[in-house]
Amino acid sequence: MDKLSLKLYYSSMVVYMIGGVPLVLYALIIRPIANLYREPVGIMVSPLFGNYGHYLQDLFVISTVFITVSLSLYLVSVYRARHSSKGISLATLTLPIALYIFGYVLLGVSGL
Repeated sequence: MDKLSLKLYYSSMVVYMIGGVPLVLYALIIRPIANLYREPVGIMVSPLFGNYGHYLQDLFVISTVFITVSLSLYLVSVYRARHSSKGISLATLTLPIALYIFGYVLLGVSGL
């Protein structure tokens, strides 16, 4: 990998880690708790978050944007590395793909 491809690859992983915080908040903590309530989430108001439905929607959008930006940086880094003279190991290619699949599946399963 050339230096720019390597920087893009690491940048994509950093963006994914930053986006992992709202992803975990939304899909694993807050959304399951919201599903336990008997009343519709859209009409609930929290003193900390305001309208609970808008807060959940914002977390979903933020998570999706971060994962998509990270995926695009990763694809650009792979494209640049393929066209350089240096190769990419199989582990370097497959681990981020597994992370992206996990992130999108987790967002899809948790639902909006």
